[in-house]
Amino acid sequence: MKNAFIILTLLSAVVGFKAPIAWVFVILFGTLALYCLLTGKGTGGKVREKSAAVVVWEDAVDSALKDCPFCKSKIIKSASECPYCGVLLEDNPVKGMDAPDKNAPL
Repeated sequence: MKNAFIILTLLSAVVGFKAPIAWVFVILFGTLALYCLLTGKGTGGKVREKSAAVVVWEDAVDSALKDCPFCKSKIIKSASECPYCGVLLEDNPVKGMDAPDKNAPL
């Protein structure tokens, strides 16, 4: 469908040199073609599926990260300290550390 909008846009532009009203169709079809191109729609209204490379990449990133037990941000699995909240994690030999008190003065 997006190819049809692109072709109609080009044809309207060619005709537009002789009939200025055709520029309305250039704007209309060009907008529809750009929408289909950017959203991935155009064949039966289906959204473009992720490629195999994207799926593999997302799985690799998810397997290399874990959630911080205190601030719930994504951090590297091998990290001994959360870079966001500064809490020492379980893998560190120093045990018994709690989450930092946010109300404590610095």
